[in-house]
Amino acid sequence: MLNQIIEKVKVDASKIYIKGLVELLFEQPYSKIEFIVYQLGEERKASSRYPKELEIIGILESQNVGSETLYINNNLIEILKK
Repeated sequence: MLNQIIEKVKVDASKIYIKGLVELLFEQPYSKIEFIVYQLGEERKASSRYPKELEIIGILESQNVGSETLYINNNLIEILKK
C-alpha cells in the first residue's frame, strides 16, 4: 500500500512529493501540520500545503476537531481494521 501511495503522489502531486512525507502518513492514522513541521523540518507555510494537496488527490481527508484540523489517512485505517 505504501508503494502505491508513493507512486500516486509522484504522479498526481509531483510538486510536493517528499518520500518522508508519505512515510509519515503511514506512522499513524492521522496527521497534523505540526507533525509535518517537526518530522520534515519544513516551515509551517510549506507544511500546511502538503496535506491540502494530498486531500485533493484523495490520499487524505480533513476533519476539524475543535480548533485543529486533522488529516485522516483512510487507507491506513482500513489496513489497521484487518
